[in-house]
Amino acid sequence: MKSLQNKIFLFFVLLLLVVQAIALSTLIAGKNSQEELQIDNRLMTAKTIFTELFVSRSEYLAAFAETAAKDYGIKEVFHDDTRSLLVAMNNHRKRINADIAMAIAADNRITGQLVVSLDKGGQPKVRQGVEKGELFRHSDWLDSQQQSHLYLLDNAVYQLSLSPLTVGAKTIGWLAFGFEIDQRLAMEFMGITGLATDFILKEGEHWRMVASSNPSADLIFARGIVQGNTPDTYIGVGHLITDLDEQIFGVAMYGLRADFVEVLQKQWWQLLMLAVITLLLSLAGAYLIAGSITKPITRLVEQVKIVASGDYHQTIKLDDQNELGQLADEFNVMQSAILSREQAITHRANHDPLTDLPNRNVLKLALNHLTKHQMNFALLHLNISRLKDVNDALGHDVGDRVIKETARRLLQLKDFQVICHLGADEFVLVLELTPDMMLDSVLNKVELALEPNFDYQGISLQLQARIGIALSPEHSSDTKTLLQMADTALHYTRKARQAVQIYHADLDVNSVERLSLINDLKKAISCGQLEVFYQPKINLQSNEVTHVEALVRWQHPKLGMVPPDNFIYIAEQTGQINALTQWVFSTALAQYKSWCALGITLNIAVNISAENLKDPDFYAFVCQALTSYQVPAEKITLEVTESAVVDDPEAAIALLSKFKGQGMRISIDDYGTGYSSLAQLKQLPVHELKIDKSFVQKLKDDEDDQIIVRSTIELAHNMGLSVVAEGIEDDYAKCWLAEHKCELGQGYFISRPKPALELTSWLQEQKIIAGEKEVL
Repeated sequence: MKSLQNKIFLFFVLLLLVVQAIALSTLIAGKNSQEELQIDNRLMTAKTIFTELFVSRSEYLAAFAETAAKDYGIKEVFHDDTRSLLVAMNNHRKRINADIAMAIAADNRITGQLVVSLDKGGQPKVRQGVEKGELFRHSDWLDSQQQSHLYLLDNAVYQLSLSPLTVGAKTIGWLAFGFEIDQRLAMEFMGITGLATDFILKEGEHWRMVASSNPSADLIFARGIVQGNTPDTYIGVGHLITDLDEQIFGVAMYGLRADFVEVLQKQWWQLLMLAVITLLLSLAGAYLIAGSITKPITRLVEQVKIVASGDYHQTIKLDDQNELGQLADEFNVMQSAILSREQAITHRANHDPLTDLPNRNVLKLALNHLTKHQMNFALLHLNISRLKDVNDALGHDVGDRVIKETARRLLQLKDFQVICHLGADEFVLVLELTPDMMLDSVLNKVELALEPNFDYQGISLQLQARIGIALSPEHSSDTKTLLQMADTALHYTRKARQAVQIYHADLDVNSVERLSLINDLKKAISCGQLEVFYQPKINLQSNEVTHVEALVRWQHPKLGMVPPDNFIYIAEQTGQINALTQWVFSTALAQYKSWCALGITLNIAVNISAENLKDPDFYAFVCQALTSYQVPAEKITLEVTESAVVDDPEAAIALLSKFKGQGMRISIDDYGTGYSSLAQLKQLPVHELKIDKSFVQKLKDDEDDQIIVRSTIELAHNMGLSVVAEGIEDDYAKCWLAEHKCELGQGYFISRPKPALELTSWLQEQKIIAGEKEVL
C-alpha cells in the first residue's frame, strides 16, 4: 500500500466514488426538477433549431439570388425575350429546387414569375405565376438590405430572397427565389426535433393553418401554443414571425408530455447503468493509469541509481509523448550535461588552466604508478629563468605567453612519459629510464627545444630553464620524497648559478639550512646576531685606504657565521630586506662617527637592493639618518646593482638622482654581469663603476679579461666616472689596475672584510690615516 502506484490507484478510486455518489444523489434529488429542465431544454433547443434553420435557408436563398443575378445570360434576355428569361430563371430555380422564382423590372413590374405546385399525382409542376405583368406588391423590399422575406401568393407562404440585376452602376431589375413553407418543412422540423410542427398565419383578425406535420392538427390548439398557452398534458413552444403587411406567421412545436417523460425514465435507467459501467471502467482505467504513471517513474528511479553509481553512459528511452516522456528526454539531456560537466571538472581539476598540461594531481598518480611497478625513471623539476623580470618589465600577459610557449615546446619532446605544469614557472617532466637511455642526451634535447628566441610583438625573449633531477629508485621510491629531492636540486641550481643539478645527499644540508634561515632571519636583527664587517678600498695611486664597504654578516647561534649570499636573497624574497638595509645603514653611520672620534675619516659604501629602491619611505629614512648621525652626505656611497636599476629604470633613476642631489655618491656594483645597456648607463646619475671580481681575479692569465677591464676603465673615464675594481687577489692585478688608471681597488690581497674593531687596529698598525682627503 506504500507504493506510489497503490496510492495513485486508491486516490482515483476514492475520487470516482465521491464523484459518482455526488452525481447519483444529485440525479435522484433533482429528478422532478430535472424533468422540467429537460423539457425546457428540449423546447428551447427545438426553437433554436427552427430559428437557425430558418435563418440558414434565408442566407442560402440570399447567396443563390445574388449569384443568379450575376448571370450574364439573364441580363441579356431580361428585357428582350420573356421566354428565354423564364427558361434561364427555371434553370437556376432547379439548382436549389426553389418553389418560386420572379423577375422584377426597374419600374417594379413583375416581368416573369414561375411557381411550383403539386399536381393530383403529387408530382411537382412548374407554371407561370398569376402576378406576371403586375406591380410588385412590396416595393420597399427592393432597396432593403434584409436577406429574406415572407411572401404570400395563392394562400401559400414563401420564404423569399431578392438580389438586384446591375449593368455597370445601373440597376436594371431584380431576381427573387423562394422556398414554400409547407408540409415538407414541417415534416423536416419534426424529424429533427421530435415534436409535431404547425405553421399558422393570421390574416386580419383570422388565423388559418398553413401547413402541419400532424394530420390531425388543430388550429386553435396550435394558436394557443404560439400564444404561450400549452395544456398540461402537452409540452410545446411557439415562435412568431411578423414580416408581412398585416399578417403574423407563427410556428407551433409540441408533443405529449407522457411520451417525453417515458423517454426520460428510460434515459434514467440508462444513465444508472452507464454510471455503474463507467465506474467499473474508471476503476480499471485508474489502475492502468496508475501503472502507466509509475512504470516510467520506476524506470527513472532505476536510472538515477545507475547514474549515482557513476555510470553516465546508459540512457532511458520512453516512447510516451507526454510529460513523462519529456521528463525522460530531459533526464537524458541532464545526464549528458552532468557527464560533460564532470568531464570538464575532472579535466580542470587535473590540468593547468593556462597551459592545459596535467597538473600536480596527475603527476602524483603517474609517480604512484611508476613506483608501484618498480620502474626506473627520472623526475626533472624545471624552472623558467628570469620570468619575474619579464612579468615586472613587460607585464604578466607576456609572462603567460612565455609559459605557454615553454609548454608548447616541451610537448614536442617525445621522450617524456609525463609533462606537468605545477603553476607559475614550474614544470615537472617524468622520463622512464631504459638501459640504452642517455640522460645527458635528453637534457640536450630540452636545451635545444628552448634555445630559439621567442618573438612576441617585436620583443625577442630567450627561454632558459634550470632543472633539478631526482632518480627512482636510486634516490628514493617514495613519490613525495622524490619531489622534494628534485625541488632541492632545483633550488641549488639558483644558488650555484648552473643550469642542471642532479640530487645528492649533501644538498639536503643546504635545504634544511635555508629553511632554518628563513625562520630565524626575522629575529636575527632584534637578537643582535647581525654584524657589519668592513672591507677596505685603497687608492691604487697612493696606496692609502680612503674607502670601506659595509658588508653584513650573520652570526647564527647554531649554524655559525652565515655569508651574505646565503641570506640576502632570502631577505629579498621574504620582504625583510628593507629592515636589514636600514639596520646596516644606521650601523655604518654610527661607525663613521666612531672612526671620526679616532681621527679616521673614510668614505663608507652601503649596498642597496632593488626592493629598497621600490620602498617609498627609503629616501626619507636615509636623509633622516644622515641628519641624526650628523654624517656628511658626500662620505656615503650607495652601491646599486645593474639588475636593481633594470627592474624599473624610470623610478630608479628618479630616486638615485635625489640621492645624488643630496651629495651622496652613487656606484654601479658588479658592472658587466647585469643587463644594463650603454644608453641606460648614460642616463644613470652615478659617480663610479665597480668592475665585478670575475673579470679581475684572472687578469694575470686571461687576455680577454684584460681587454674587458681596460675597455671598461676607458669607457668610465670617457663618461666622467671613476672606477673601483673588486677581487684583487695578487700584486699583478693591483699593479696592472694602477697602471691603467683605475682609481680604487679592493680584494683579499689588500684585506679581507673585518669587524670594525679589528679593522680599526689594522688601520692604526698600517699608520694609514686618510684625514679629509678623498680620491675621486
